[in-house]
Amino acid sequence: MRTFLSLCAALCLALASALSAHGAETGTLTITVYGEGLGDGVWEGLYLLLRSDRQVRVQRHSQLGAGLTRPDFDAWLKSLRSELEKSPPNVAVVMVGANDQQGIRDENRIGYVFASEGWQQVYGDRVDAVMAEFRGRRIPTVWLGLPVMRKSEYNGGARVLDAIFEAAAERNHVTFVPLAGAFTDAAGNFVVYIHDGEHRYHQVRAEDGIHFTTYGYQLIAEKVWPKIQQQREAARASAAAP
Repeated sequence: MRTFLSLCAALCLALASALSAHGAETGTLTITVYGEGLGDGVWEGLYLLLRSDRQVRVQRHSQLGAGLTRPDFDAWLKSLRSELEKSPPNVAVVMVGANDQQGIRDENRIGYVFASEGWQQVYGDRVDAVMAEFRGRRIPTVWLGLPVMRKSEYNGGARVLDAIFEAAAERNHVTFVPLAGAFTDAAGNFVVYIHDGEHRYHQVRAEDGIHFTTYGYQLIAEKVWPKIQQQREAARASAAAP
């Protein structure tokens, strides 16, 4: 029985890899964006940037209010796993963390205060678990860091999350794209408007000091798209290797 189950698991993994590789062979590119409110905005930005390219599909798998600290994380991860098994993308883009500056409980229901040592361990394990779902299916993944936030305490928490994301990305061979150095003034401070380098100032951040405007998300998409192309070329080279 165990042998049969192991064979089934291997066949499922092979099928997921084949479906992902199919896009590379046909020239189409399916990008799926995962996350919460910020991820939803990144999906919008990528869609607007790439909507005229008929060889690219940008899919939305973000969920407003989602987060890795939520008590329903296991159900969320199960949903992600099911989605990847049914329809694996060629490239995954992930942005989470806006809702995660709160306490967390481990599998034994032990609670930890945000940013404490125990909290960082549990949260890091969850980030690893998400990345492993993509890595196990050989889906190239771009993981976005958090931007500078208006409130100093919230910004400090975002940097804690960024450190966890970056370390996990290195462990799991995921491309990490930091945003803390973007959309700021010369001193690295939060700004609502930025100059386009030509004639105008544009509002890039929402009034809540966390999210972005549509224009801001399009600028993020312009940062992400080259990383996606790099991942795409790397996947093609790997598939062509003997």
